[in-house]
Amino acid sequence: MCRHWYRCSVGEAQRDPRHITPADCIAQLSSRTLHRAERRLRYGLCSFAQYWSYDFARIDYLLRHSEKWIQQKERSTLVDGRIKNIQIRCWRVWDLYANRVVPSWATKKTPLGISHTWMDKRDRVDVWTPINRREWPVPIPKDANLDLIRIEMLNLGAEYAWLDVLCLRQEGGIREDLRVPEWKIDVPTIGWVYRNKAVVCYFCGLGRPLRLEPGYFGSDRCWFKRAWTLQEISEEMVISGETRSDGTLAEDIQSRFRIQLASLQQMRGSHLVFDVLSEMKTRKSTKRLDLVAGLGYILDLNYDDSRSEEDAWAALVYAMLEYSRENLLFFYPEPGDGSKCWRPS
Repeated sequence: MCRHWYRCSVGEAQRDPRHITPADCIAQLSSRTLHRAERRLRYGLCSFAQYWSYDFARIDYLLRHSEKWIQQKERSTLVDGRIKNIQIRCWRVWDLYANRVVPSWATKKTPLGISHTWMDKRDRVDVWTPINRREWPVPIPKDANLDLIRIEMLNLGAEYAWLDVLCLRQEGGIREDLRVPEWKIDVPTIGWVYRNKAVVCYFCGLGRPLRLEPGYFGSDRCWFKRAWTLQEISEEMVISGETRSDGTLAEDIQSRFRIQLASLQQMRGSHLVFDVLSEMKTRKSTKRLDLVAGLGYILDLNYDDSRSEEDAWAALVYAMLEYSRENLLFFYPEPGDGSKCWRPS
């Protein structure tokens, strides 16, 4: 075996082959193997650098070009202070492989939307994380973990995801001056993430297990009662946080859960304005404005948190499709008591 692999020098060949020990053979073999591996590594690195050298040399140009594209996109999106087209991508996505928030133009892949109900303020904590470069605090439940959420999304086969607390600039960040102008575009177009796409839902809070205990549907923090989750309903809902039955999921609660979810999916598919308005009427929000703004992507609206709900409603009616306005005109049973008689206030 050694004689087959071992190649000796001229001086060594003059020696008695019986003097060649196994240790000499292994040392020579190891030396040659490492040398060949090093050559292959150098070749591989050179090939990699040659392939990517074009982009590396132009990286500054590409970054400036991308920033200019974003500015042009923002100017073309807002016309007279109103959003011209709500069918636009979100600004940021969560790169699950790199575990960081990146601009959406960095990939053409569609992110996996994550829907969740926000916990009460006393039950959540603000986390400063390198995932978003610590640009703003990330509010999550006290018993939640972003790393575990990431693992769960990776197990579902996702490469990119959209999570509001990570991808939408939150209050209290180091650049609070950027939040208001960003929200004018980001908030009304959130629905793009969830429309006709798979949506992962945490019904009991972000990153928390699914525990539908008695009283769940009566809580103001119930996923089915929050204003913003109305636009996050999709035909393909992935129920996250499911665990083996531990006695917390009573049969009647499970049945009600499935029925309500199916009913909401049917409502979203119908696109009937009165069905949507009736559903929103029963929901809760931190700001009353959000009851109107939560209809933004469904019925098309701009978001300005300085408005009253009546101003927001007027803007919503103005921005509705003609079909929806006709429904309000012909099917609402009584005159409006606001500034317009033909529609409800």
